[in-house]
Amino acid sequence: MTVMQFWREIGVQAAVSARAEEVLRENEALLSGLPLEKWRTAPYEEGLSALKEALGEDEDGMKLFAAQSQEALLALREYEKRGIGRDIFLATMAFMARFSGEALVRRGRVEWTWGWWFPRQLALKEFHLGALEYEMTEGAAFGGKPSGGNTRRIFLHIPADADLSDGAVDASLAAARAFFPKHFPAFADAEYVCESWMLSPALREMLPETSRVRRFSERFSVVFWEEDSPAFRDWIFPSAVAAPVKELPEETSLQRAVKRRLLTGGKVGWAEGVLKG
Repeated sequence: MTVMQFWREIGVQAAVSARAEEVLRENEALLSGLPLEKWRTAPYEEGLSALKEALGEDEDGMKLFAAQSQEALLALREYEKRGIGRDIFLATMAFMARFSGEALVRRGRVEWTWGWWFPRQLALKEFHLGALEYEMTEGAAFGGKPSGGNTRRIFLHIPADADLSDGAVDASLAAARAFFPKHFPAFADAEYVCESWMLSPALREMLPETSRVRRFSERFSVVFWEEDSPAFRDWIFPSAVAAPVKELPEETSLQRAVKRRLLTGGKVGWAEGVLKG
């Protein structure tokens, strides 16, 4: 698989792939001489820092996009060694298409700003299985406590376009419970956890029982609620993250419910929970 084929298969938009192809041509000598496999498998921050330093000035992040695309093809070899299907590889790496495409829609320009998170997928620590993404961690911060120790957990991440219907979530969880014992047996008994605005106890009060967000949140036992966190705004009001409460949009029933709560002094925040059962 070539890099261009990779972009097509994960659904990178034409404007993004055109810019990335241009960057590849302009930096062919630089990129071909980098120890990408070493950095792909290094601790996240260490490998990313070394790569960004080697790339030099990268205003739109597309040098990093090109380099990480090449790292993704190196990761494919590891997928094949472990017997993990190419469908899972493409679904996982489509993270690049999703967030580069989102920048194009929201800001009207080609840029790559999520390279800081992508080392997880490149190192085979995070996988997209059905509706949800799953990240293997060891000693990660959780439950209001700092990182440390060696407790293994699998964090559920919720893509913005995730299908949260009961059937889709059930199927994703079933896939994960089959996937990790088979391919990563050290995580066979790891607990499944999630940190998200969706787990906020406030939402359970605001949303009807039929709400998919509420039904998803009820799968978890909340262990920590950061009531004052503003992070929920990035997801519920992405076009007005810093807007005064009175000016927040009311385009969806969720936005209207949250805005009403905020106007009366209520809070939403961010919560962490453990999957029940």
